[in-house]
Amino acid sequence: MTGTWTLVRLILRRDRVLLPVWIAITAFLPSSIASATAGLYSDQAARDAFAAVSASNPAQLAMRGAIYDASVGGLTAWTLGSSLALIGGLISILLVIRHTRAEEETGRRELLASGVIGRHAPLAAALAVVLAANLLLGLLSVPALVAGGLPAGSSLLFGLSTAAGGWSFAAVAAVAAQLTASSGTARGLAVGAGGLLFAVRALADAGGIGWAAWLSPFGWVRLTRPYAGDHWWVLGLSVAFVAALAAAAFALSTRRDVAGALTPARPGPAGGTLTGPFGLAARLHRGTLAGFAIGFGFVGALLGVAARGLDAQVDTPQFRELAATIGGADARISDVFFTFVMYVLSQLVAGAALVSALRARGEEGAGRAELLLSAPVGRLRWALGHLVFAIVSPALLLAVLGAAAGLTYDGDVARVVGATLAYLPAVWIVVGIATLLFGLLPRLAAAVSWTALGLFLVVDLLAEFKLATGAVLDLSPFVHVPALLLGGGASSPVLPLLGLTLVAAVLAVAGLASLRRRDLMPSA
Repeated sequence: MTGTWTLVRLILRRDRVLLPVWIAITAFLPSSIASATAGLYSDQAARDAFAAVSASNPAQLAMRGAIYDASVGGLTAWTLGSSLALIGGLISILLVIRHTRAEEETGRRELLASGVIGRHAPLAAALAVVLAANLLLGLLSVPALVAGGLPAGSSLLFGLSTAAGGWSFAAVAAVAAQLTASSGTARGLAVGAGGLLFAVRALADAGGIGWAAWLSPFGWVRLTRPYAGDHWWVLGLSVAFVAALAAAAFALSTRRDVAGALTPARPGPAGGTLTGPFGLAARLHRGTLAGFAIGFGFVGALLGVAARGLDAQVDTPQFRELAATIGGADARISDVFFTFVMYVLSQLVAGAALVSALRARGEEGAGRAELLLSAPVGRLRWALGHLVFAIVSPALLLAVLGAAAGLTYDGDVARVVGATLAYLPAVWIVVGIATLLFGLLPRLAAAVSWTALGLFLVVDLLAEFKLATGAVLDLSPFVHVPALLLGGGASSPVLPLLGLTLVAAVLAVAGLASLRRRDLMPSA
């Protein structure tokens, strides 16, 4: 562990902007949601009525689970429990991979190892910073909740539960970093594991399989039940999970070489299969894309099974009224369920697309792009090779997700696939932002792109409590996607999709034009 504290200070310096922004936004959300809840539902009767409606909504059950207590605190914990675990988990994964596997991939880890740095110091420093950041944001949310009149003990439990969600996926990322030599693949493995664990929790709550919630860290975050009994002991499951995976990560790191992996990349032939920049891009992206496709296909199949027969199982006046309110008189309950779930999953697909969109920057930062461009290869051809995969991969993932869900749901694959592909232009907006930043501000491209996606998630969350309306709400491209399963929600659902596609194209073209006019910039 020699040199751990030195590396901690280095990480804090490198992330001196990202960490404070993440912590401040996440710590601010709980008190804002609590205040909005108190304003929207001014008495207990209104809160009880809202809880009854939510309990009859399969989409709400899948996204957030059951409401354990219809108090202001209970509704705040219900609203943010899974959402903050998802956002915190994603950021924790990215930070751990950035300061472990990415450092080895670029060669900086080997350079540091030539000094007085112990073998376990880089992993220990990354985990220490990420775990401490999650703990800090959880604790910082407590004073504002208490000032709003909520119980101090329950508020502290809620803050620690939020931190525990991020801890769990930091540990998942630590293990993923040992398994593969590519930082992109490691991110894909960790994000895929997170998506699977979220699906397990969603199916447990929506399908009435209560015991399955105990199999997922997303379930543990909710099962602490802040403001509804305060089950402190459930935090022990998260602590044990983190300790076990962290110990496994340290043990696995001793069984491989620096910059190596437990599953090393296979050496490819010197020629014959790489047909220029596009062939090279295909080889670099295919493993990550295949992993994401398998993961989203599995999630889609599970969702289809969960929704099968849903119209008959919950054929009550309350459910029929809810479906009619959201999607019209002819809307099916299962279609409402799919619409909500696909909305969230499309944002996960955007995360997968970002991994592909930022691959070119990773190649540039590692110095490999400079070697490639010393040959008769133009910058645009090289960048377009990666951009094509960033454009095609989300289309493939959404199609696989929709096809798997349609096959296991009602067999109407074309209808479900069409509804999932409607989110493709919104995902392309995220890809366009990353491409623009790659051209203009390459060293900030990854951090700002992931921050933008996180802000879209936050805007969508705030909109549910009318804390984001008008121009602020319109900043999220996902809110402009018509719900095709529910009739489109507009006279011409094609127009908003064309508008989103045009904006994405303009962003991408501007990014490529900027790339032609700047110097190559290896990582600082």
